[in-house]
Formats: sequence, C-alpha cells, structure tokens
Amino acid sequence: MTRRPLSMLPAVMAAVLLSGSAMARADVSEQGGELYSIEKRNVLGNHELMFSLGTLPMDAFGKGLTLQGSYSYHFSQLIGWEIISGMWAFNFGTGLKQELKDRFDVQPTEVGELKWILSSNFIFKPLYGKYALTNDKLFSGEIFFVLGYCLGGFTAAIPSGVDVGVGLRMFLGRYFSVRLDIRDYMFLPEFKSMDNNLYLGLGLGLTFGFGDEEEVEK
Repeated sequence: MTRRPLSMLPAVMAAVLLSGSAMARADVSEQGGELYSIEKRNVLGNHELMFSLGTLPMDAFGKGLTLQGSYSYHFSQLIGWEIISGMWAFNFGTGLKQELKDRFDVQPTEVGELKWILSSNFIFKPLYGKYALTNDKLFSGEIFFVLGYCLGGFTAAIPSGVDVGVGLRMFLGRYFSVRLDIRDYMFLPEFKSMDNNLYLGLGLGLTFGFGDEEEVEK
C-alpha cells in the first residue's frame, strides 16, 4: 500500500515564533524617534547530544512509539550538522491487517513494519526569539530546519530515502534545551514508490564545547 506524500507546513511554527520574536526591539526615544537593538542569541555549544521520545502516527496498520538519540556539531549559531541520528520503534498493531484478511482475504503490499531509522542531516537555524512567561520569566528559543539522508529498517526491506523537518528549541539554560521535532522520512523502496513516515518527537538536549565564544562572553 503506497501512502500519499505528506505536505509539511513549517511556516506555521515560524509564524508562532516570529509573532513574539524579540530579535529586534524598538524603543521610542524622548526626541520621538525609535531606537532598535538586536537581541544577542544564547550561545549554543559546538557539540550537542539529544535524547527524545516520539511517535510514528501515519501507518494505518500499526502505531509506533520511538526512542531516539543523536549527536550534532554546530559550526555556528546559524548552521550545523546532525552527524548521526538513530531511532528505534516499538510498534503496536491496529488490527487492520487481520480485518482485511478475514473480511476480504487480502493482504496489503508493503515493505513491512518500520523497526529503526538512521539519518544524517544539515541543520539551518535562521529564526530566534525571546518570550516572557507571565511577565516573570524570560525564555529564549529558535526554529530550525533539517534536510538529509535516511535509511529505514523495515521487516521486509532496508530502503534509503530523504528526510525533511522543522523543530522548535527552547533554552533551559546554558547547557540544556527542550526540543520539539516534526519530520517526514520519505523512503524509496526500489525507487518505485514513496513510503512516508511522519515523526513527532519531544526531547532534551545537552550542549557543550563552547570554545572561543565562551571566552568572548567573559
């Protein structure tokens, strides 16, 4: 069974962040003009370890709960490379396969259950903002986009493909952050069809290795 291609709308998350963005703040001076100041980004270390829980909700025959871990290297505050990301899926059947067999004596043509995913992605982080929570605490966050190569471990095949996604990171301090990821893993079994797998994940990131930027802050 071939699934329809999934149309991602990362612009929705971008609009949410930009609506409260503090990248540029305008203050009215006594002379009647406006003074603009650019908010400095929280420094993100060169190295990042990420651990997350997620789900693969698109498959009509089984729903997957996932554990994922990744290592990324950030070249700057704008670009990075998620060098390796690994995901393991725990699948729970919906009973649809058995119902099709019992009622119509047919079985879907597919590559089997998705067990694991390996991927490597380019990271682009163009959007940054700050938010006030109940006028008491100030939180900073960024929206990032990913594009890369992926490999899927299905029970009947191991196809390669492309994954795209968007994420929201909220900083909890210098070393930790919370991340929300939305990705579409598009596998191409024998390059004859496309198998889409939507991923939704929430995780905790640990960053370290601040290098020269840490010295500049001091």
